[in-house]
Amino acid sequence: MIGDTPAGLPDGLYPFNDERLPLSELAMVEAPAQLETFFKSQAAANGIEIIRDEPVELRCKSEEYPDATFLIYWPLGHDRIHMLVPKKFSKGRA
Repeated sequence: MIGDTPAGLPDGLYPFNDERLPLSELAMVEAPAQLETFFKSQAAANGIEIIRDEPVELRCKSEEYPDATFLIYWPLGHDRIHMLVPKKFSKGRA
């Protein structure tokens, strides 16, 4: 799944931190462990449920991310949450 986007995700603009970028400039990667923990805590704080195989746009607020939004995805068959990132951040990952 790394490098692929969730099935059925329409073309459009998607969040990464404080930007919105075209889907063509983004890739789906496994979230680093610390970010995954952060996403889960932010989802709980915002009352948002992370459901398998459903993309979730998650707004995050912290010292490091004062006003950030990420698209996260927890695919069936994977233990880890994935996230959309600019393709330049996904190079060399397999």
